[in-house]
Amino acid sequence: MKQLAIYTLLLLILAVSGCKQADDLKTLKAFSEAKYELKRVDEVRLNGLDVMDKTGPNDFSPREGDSLLASVSDNTLRASSVLQLQVQLPSPEEIRSLTVTQLEWQLLVDGKETLNGVVEESMVLKQGLNTIPINTPVLMTEVEGHRNYEGLSKLMTLMARKQDLQKSLTLQIKPTVQTPVGEVELPNYITVAKPGNS
Repeated sequence: MKQLAIYTLLLLILAVSGCKQADDLKTLKAFSEAKYELKRVDEVRLNGLDVMDKTGPNDFSPREGDSLLASVSDNTLRASSVLQLQVQLPSPEEIRSLTVTQLEWQLLVDGKETLNGVVEESMVLKQGLNTIPINTPVLMTEVEGHRNYEGLSKLMTLMARKQDLQKSLTLQIKPTVQTPVGEVELPNYITVAKPGNS
């Protein structure tokens, strides 16, 4: 179903833009079929606070903890980081790049949507390892009009117990890309890190 939606979108763009844009459309198709893997996350900051050297709740001062908790409660938390994202294109011998103008993301805990946000900065993706600086709001997913505190609680419990987060977390992205006829949002989320990844 996902592939059918992507191909339909590509055919529509092809019909509008004409055959001379075929290379751009091949690029869009290649990136929609690519495999994405989050290799590393560096320089994680929450509301400007460096959290890379924190190993547990006791490493935060009361003021830092209160500030972050208030931001989570008010849905005003912001994160900045540098992602190392591996992109494996179906035909890597063809050198391509794709401009992403916006990137929606969501974090699932045990398969349930917990946090989400949107990266508004433009970025260029290419075959191989991509270094992507991001700045994004971190919002709690809503379930039936209410914030998903249960998912957040599970995430905090996993962190407090120092358990392997990769066994429970799934990161997904949904890019909006630049095409010959304007910006197009891919119809489905792409999983870039899932439980069991190393």
